[in-house]
Amino acid sequence: MSRVRTATEFLQKLRKIDDQYQQLFRPRIDEIRKNYVQRPLTKPPLADESLEAHSRAYVLNALLAALNWRLDVAPEADLPNLVPEAPIQSLEKGTVCFLDHLGFERDSTCPLLVVEAKRPSSILPRLAKLSDDSRSPSYPEVISRGLMGERLLREWPQWLSTLRDYIRSVHTKAAHAPKRVVLTNGDWLILFLDPSDAFLEGGTCDAKRILVFSDRSEIEQRCTELFLSLEHTTVVGQAPALTLGELPFHVAGADVDRLMHGLHLRYTERQRVYEPSPAISVAPVIFLRSRYGAWLRVETPPQDYDLPHAYNQLAMHLDQVRNAAAKLLDEVNARLQTCLEAFPLSKHYADEESFDPIRGVIECKRDEFFVVTGDQTHYLLPEPSVPHCPHHDWAQSHTAGSAAHPGPLVRRSIMPRSFFTSQEEHHCAHRDVTFAKDSRITRQNQERCGLRSGHEGDAFCEIWRFEAHLCCRTCAFENVCTKAQVFQLPCQLPRLDSPPDVKNHAS
Repeated sequence: MSRVRTATEFLQKLRKIDDQYQQLFRPRIDEIRKNYVQRPLTKPPLADESLEAHSRAYVLNALLAALNWRLDVAPEADLPNLVPEAPIQSLEKGTVCFLDHLGFERDSTCPLLVVEAKRPSSILPRLAKLSDDSRSPSYPEVISRGLMGERLLREWPQWLSTLRDYIRSVHTKAAHAPKRVVLTNGDWLILFLDPSDAFLEGGTCDAKRILVFSDRSEIEQRCTELFLSLEHTTVVGQAPALTLGELPFHVAGADVDRLMHGLHLRYTERQRVYEPSPAISVAPVIFLRSRYGAWLRVETPPQDYDLPHAYNQLAMHLDQVRNAAAKLLDEVNARLQTCLEAFPLSKHYADEESFDPIRGVIECKRDEFFVVTGDQTHYLLPEPSVPHCPHHDWAQSHTAGSAAHPGPLVRRSIMPRSFFTSQEEHHCAHRDVTFAKDSRITRQNQERCGLRSGHEGDAFCEIWRFEAHLCCRTCAFENVCTKAQVFQLPCQLPRLDSPPDVKNHAS
């Protein structure tokens, strides 16, 4: 199923939606109404002037599809989850209510989008009492003031109250507020860019974070703004993939404020004669952020590299990936006419606003990931930052009484997922480290964990989904994870004032 890639294509689909409705669906509805309504009507209304269902069925579903929020695909397809008439228990009333549409993350129930449809005859809100100044407030200002308690005309106080209950109910159940909320009658459209600010306790109801498109014509005129604000990959935080040739069409060099290395990674199980073994392929990518907050991803397919099973070939693999990543960075700078350097991963994790849309590890498909590596070119470091740690070897960990169960990993393993084996420097056999990495992120410990790619209930370790026993001192996320209050490693980094030959062992 192809995606809509540009605002231009989105506009073309918008116009097709309107043409189809006017030429096909509306005459059909009128004919059905004429044939099936038996009693005479003094002023026959068009069916679509009174029914919310027609707005949703003929206009809204097609609009969402044009923004890559699709209902007509199988769950296993690489497209977002969008559920119509999604049930939610009201926080305010305790009853079960139904959201017209609920969009959520592909591999979790974390909410992304709530859409509520109103009947086509509904009008945009107005204040019940205008202030004395001569300037009429804009629609976003009217909605903001309505959310703050000023009285609006007609059904709008009830609609905003109900929407507030919906968002707070979703937030309570999922521990996350949706990233976007839409209210529309199929003609006008209201988009809340920051539902937490608009509907949750402590929000400011900032009018600048509310977009109002007053009719279909204005939606077409501002289609780029709507597409960039509501398109699925933007909302979910996936940076759209670009080739080097496409990059200058999407961002100017002067508008790039951050650049990081990353990997496109695929984990597979290789079927061998007696037992399967893991296979990991990686391809260098570049992540760029514009000064407006949008993220882009540059790839150069089909260039990829297999992690070698022969441990003595690992250094060569890391060199190959590093050279390819450096070449890609040079080409990106040449295309944008910039001299950008890679931004450190630890600083990315220290910036919550930057981190939220592009987390350190993103699972885009089952066992396929994007891994942000910052100023490193691989998630693997060439050697441990702490030398001579005994816990690369399960036997030494066992002697110290701290070996991971059930025994040494002597083959590359798929269960648990461990590419490296006992006695290799990239392997960790320490029991406490394994338990800590597999510990769940919870609401209670989330602050102590710091910013993490996983959600509530996920493992603390950033790369746990494809590697469970990597030595943390050989991982690009070392400086990120060791800053968390909850995570301590048994091996300590060498002191800067220590003699070069001092060995730092686990106690």
